[in-house]
Amino acid sequence: MTASMFVKLFFRNDFLVTFRPPNAYQMTKKLKRDQLPAAKAKNWRQNFKEEINKTFNLKLPKVILEKTTYLALAGENENRVRIYLGLEQKQEEGKYTLCAFAVSAFLLGSGDVYADYETPVYKLDKKNIDFSNNTKEAIESIRLYRKWRIGELDPDDPGAAYRQYIYPNAYLLTKFELHELFMAQKKDEALIEFGISKTMSAMISPLATSANQVEFSNTESDEEDSEPFDFMEPCPPFCDERSLYNS
Repeated sequence: MTASMFVKLFFRNDFLVTFRPPNAYQMTKKLKRDQLPAAKAKNWRQNFKEEINKTFNLKLPKVILEKTTYLALAGENENRVRIYLGLEQKQEEGKYTLCAFAVSAFLLGSGDVYADYETPVYKLDKKNIDFSNNTKEAIESIRLYRKWRIGELDPDDPGAAYRQYIYPNAYLLTKFELHELFMAQKKDEALIEFGISKTMSAMISPLATSANQVEFSNTESDEEDSEPFDFMEPCPPFCDERSLYNS
């Protein structure tokens, strides 16, 4: 099973609404582009809460993106916004605190590669702070997070070895969700909330003995000795809609 941390934007003023159980109207209404179904968002949140007791040992403050910050980063060319995760330098009660920085990303050439502008850069605190004259501190914060992500900050923590497979370095937001929040619905602030998406994956590895002669114990020793591969593309989205077996 693969697990990846995703980010979703919600209106700050309507934050409590997003936690209501899905009713019949929510289950049937048409979703906007890039909008999560209520049940899926609920599942992501629940998955994230489970990781707090396993791999996520950071303090998590509110991460806010302001409309003025979005407009400054998007600019006249409507650039995309990339959010980098970082850590505050000082620990509180023995824990590091997660933080985030936003930069402007422009399309490089005709492909799907987006490159970052060095400035402006904003720290997404309760009130967004322009760090354009303090990029060194922003970079140090981002690097500290990456040390946590790969388990260097606390190698003895049981969950440290697994973080790099769950938590990304950054997120490239789409134009559509930000335009919907700030322009179409005229919100002044948006809350960035984290969730974890889980999908069961299939692994394939060589079998040392005949399948008829071995009992699969799935012990930790068996897992360490195997050399699994994962080049499988799940359905959906990689499906043959015309297949008899996909009917």
